[in-house]
Amino acid sequence: MLYAVFATLLLCATPSWAQDQSPKMHLLFDNAYVDMIYPKVEGNYVVYSQRVNRSYQVMQLKKDDLFGHAKDISPSIDGEVIRNGVALANGDIAYASNRLGFIAPWVSQKYHDTALSIGAFQSSLIPNHLDVSADGNTWIFDSTLEATRTARIANQFEDGVLNTQLLGQSWRMYHDRYWQIKTSYPASKSGLKNKFRPAHIFTFERQQNEINSLGDGFDASIASNGNKIVFVRENKGNYDLWQQNIDGSALKQLTHNTFADLEPSLSADGKRIAFISNRDAAGDILQTSIYTLEIATGKIQRLTFGENVTDGGPAWLDDKTIIFHSNRDPKAPNTDTVDNWRLWTVTITK
Repeated sequence: MLYAVFATLLLCATPSWAQDQSPKMHLLFDNAYVDMIYPKVEGNYVVYSQRVNRSYQVMQLKKDDLFGHAKDISPSIDGEVIRNGVALANGDIAYASNRLGFIAPWVSQKYHDTALSIGAFQSSLIPNHLDVSADGNTWIFDSTLEATRTARIANQFEDGVLNTQLLGQSWRMYHDRYWQIKTSYPASKSGLKNKFRPAHIFTFERQQNEINSLGDGFDASIASNGNKIVFVRENKGNYDLWQQNIDGSALKQLTHNTFADLEPSLSADGKRIAFISNRDAAGDILQTSIYTLEIATGKIQRLTFGENVTDGGPAWLDDKTIIFHSNRDPKAPNTDTVDNWRLWTVTITK
């Protein structure tokens, strides 16, 4: 179903290939009134979440026609919030909603929407950082098991005026020094000690209707075939990337950086990871760039640069292009920032 708000978005948005300020980086839409965050790609579909006038939606575009016809999932009842959109290969859309009075995972199909395993989410689990295998069978998410944190995270999910920083840096919800907005944060090489207990990763198998726990971690990205994940694990306020099979075997630490490596995204072939890090910003949480990691060799390549720029939510548009959200100023993308999130792409040139 199409809504007028997206028509307004397209009227206000300017395809910006001609505005490119970098040989590798491109702004997709220039709209100062819409926050576009956390794109996900599967098959010929790009899905992302957005906030317009304090209301959240999940949007779907075709990868081969990013400025063409669009589909959206918007609130159907008063007070409903829809976030965390994920693309599936057949065109279905996974997302999280509080439609039933609690936050649960849903899937939007051609003629109807379905809530999944709702009993598990009526008490304490909140499905954060959703990702789904290409066929829609294996779902992965993280959730706090700390009772005092559950209500706070639920309130943050529903907050229509959530600070722009927190909207585009969802990893911060699990750190006691970062989960609220402040005027500044100390840069830290070794990380700031976290008083919150670690989040835990869960998988949900639709065919078996089973939920399994894989231990502590968050921000997991699942391979298209559903056989392995990469995720973030915290150690004393520091963050690194880890990998394991979906059954919990073959656990391996992939990065050993003294700064923060976050928001991993597996490539379609499962050989590379796009992620964000503040490793070149002396630990400043508000200055993050996009990187790639070659799993077999450990080779890391930095793709984006900028002063006081926050890049986030990378996803593989194709094997040479990363789509991500950023608070970069379209008029000075490498040197300045603005207070909303737009979608950009960056091309891997070597």
